[in-house]
Amino acid sequence: MLRPFLVLLALCCAGVFPAHAADHLVRLGVLAHRGKNEALKTWDPTAQYLSRKIPGYKFVIVPLSNDDIGPAVEYNELEFVLTNPGSYAELEFSFGITRIATLKNESPRGAYSVLGAVIFARADRADIQTLADLRGKRFMAVHENAFGGWWLAWHELKQHNIDPYSDFKRLIFSGFPQDNIVYAVRDGKADAGTVRTDLLESLDLAGKIKLQDYRILNAQHVEGFPYALSTPLYPDWAFAVLRHTPDELAQRVAITLLQMEPGDPAARAGGYVEWTVPLDYHRVLQLMMELRVGPYINYGKLSFVDLLKQYWIGITAALIAMLILASAYAYALRLNRRLFHTMKHLEEEIAQRQRIEHDLRRIRDELEIRVAERTAELARINEELESRVARRTAQLLSAMQRLEAEMKRTHEQSESEQPPS
Repeated sequence: MLRPFLVLLALCCAGVFPAHAADHLVRLGVLAHRGKNEALKTWDPTAQYLSRKIPGYKFVIVPLSNDDIGPAVEYNELEFVLTNPGSYAELEFSFGITRIATLKNESPRGAYSVLGAVIFARADRADIQTLADLRGKRFMAVHENAFGGWWLAWHELKQHNIDPYSDFKRLIFSGFPQDNIVYAVRDGKADAGTVRTDLLESLDLAGKIKLQDYRILNAQHVEGFPYALSTPLYPDWAFAVLRHTPDELAQRVAITLLQMEPGDPAARAGGYVEWTVPLDYHRVLQLMMELRVGPYINYGKLSFVDLLKQYWIGITAALIAMLILASAYAYALRLNRRLFHTMKHLEEEIAQRQRIEHDLRRIRDELEIRVAERTAELARINEELESRVARRTAQLLSAMQRLEAEMKRTHEQSESEQPPS
């Protein structure tokens, strides 16, 4: 693989191969947040201190960027790693590294084992007074996966209802070292930026900037903390051991670090005071969970495979239920179609029956009218017949009466004409 070759090349360039062939090489990966040369200058004395205190081992510094440190741990190219809290939490989650000590930094007010981030702009920018003023501005951070160099500021912006990925005019990730962010804001290449705490003071002390030229946004005041601050504080850098590293060596390194005297040359060269027992990094994990970064980038989301593994019983039951419901639906659909055709047939029959009934009513009405008309006609005819019969009867009676009268008269005449006997 190419990566081991690059690690060996870094060791060659740093001149850190073991002085004695019998010494076991122990590689200490360091997150080079201010550049690889600065990391070698800062941490090589600590590696020499461990080499002196633990005979038979030669400790060497391997400077790494945010992009390199994960693969270096994954492929066991290191025995120990020294990195910021966010990087440590991610490596612990992903590759099972274990912290054995936490760094205590040096400051004018004493030692401290916490860090934060500072958000700043130029002091002469009257248009940038608060975090809300950053909307529509160019903002610079070191790396999208940097803890003190981006995540802390991002989390604080989120608490103020600012989404840097949509509210900023431009979000710039400059890469290491973080010093470049300070210079970019000073030179107007960015409107504002963020770096880890103590960097502004370090550059001011080195004469590279003037601290009064910068305005601290969302300034926080924590008793005993000596540096400009814009965010809550979290545990400082962690010294951690990889899983493949022998337990005996890890114990000896932890004891040796904790036994380092304040003011040791290695500590002075590294700008720190001493090492303390590993602190609790739970708050770091909570922050990463809220931002959905690092190991929590898919927090709240499940891949299809994860979904099957975690909920296969429920999914199977749901599929069976869906199959039953689908079958019932299909059966109901068939019944519905049959019912539809039956109803349609019945409607046609009803319509036909209604037409027949209508025709029958019409015929009945017509028949009633005809019967009434015929009855009236018959009544009229009957009246005429009765009238004729009555007239005829009257005529016959009159004729009979005349005939009877004529017969009576004839009889009487006949009797009067016969001679007496």
